[in-house]
Amino acid sequence: MTRVLKIAGGIYTLLVVLFLLLPAIAVLPASMGGSEFIEFPPKDLTMRWYEEVVNDSNWIASAGLSLRIALLTALVTTVMAVMFGIVQLRYGRIPRWALLTILLPLWTPHVVLASGVFAAFLPTGLVGTETLLVLANTAMALPLSTTLILGSFATIDPALWTAAASLGARPSTILRTVMLPLVALGLAMSAILAFQSAWDETTFALFIGPVLTPVLSARMYAYVSQTVSPAIAAVSAIITAVTLICALVFAFLQARQRRRRSMIES
Repeated sequence: MTRVLKIAGGIYTLLVVLFLLLPAIAVLPASMGGSEFIEFPPKDLTMRWYEEVVNDSNWIASAGLSLRIALLTALVTTVMAVMFGIVQLRYGRIPRWALLTILLPLWTPHVVLASGVFAAFLPTGLVGTETLLVLANTAMALPLSTTLILGSFATIDPALWTAAASLGARPSTILRTVMLPLVALGLAMSAILAFQSAWDETTFALFIGPVLTPVLSARMYAYVSQTVSPAIAAVSAIITAVTLICALVFAFLQARQRRRRSMIES
């Protein structure tokens, strides 16, 4: 009976994974169709739509903006998550109210948060700026990144900080030379999660993002509302490729972190 349940569970998991990956799999051949409209499967193959996207300055500008915002979000999110990790390391735990505040964006619909941010920051003139979009994406990515960083810091013996301090090392030196190298894999995984969260985010980009040069996801939304051509499938394929690369790197780092923990425990 147990074997049957395992097989059934494996089949169910495989079907779920295929269902989730099917759009990503279908978008690649759809982006290479020779027709002026999206068709699947395509009758003939061409790379003209990728050339059209690459030669379009608007798409390139939006892609550059998305990349810049995603990188800034990854940096700010990881730095903030490390601060929480230091608090946990030095004082034993994070206050419950602080954890609840961090996790709040996970429980609230994005459209509710985006409309609230729009209303709150409209008088300040920050709506439509990269700064506000980075801050909003940071708030959305912080729950997952903080959870991951706290798990990494939990593997560090707090006595290491005390020992380094007793030898005359300053807090910044302890953090840079002792603590951060020990959680380097967690930092990299946190940055990837935050990058991916900002790279794919659309709701906040539509509500509070730049308008003249929107981020890639917002430009795609506006493009689809006007016309549908294989060019949008080409952009989708590029975004999917970046997403898959991030997922593979994250999985590699996660597996490496598991091996490292098993070696330490053994």
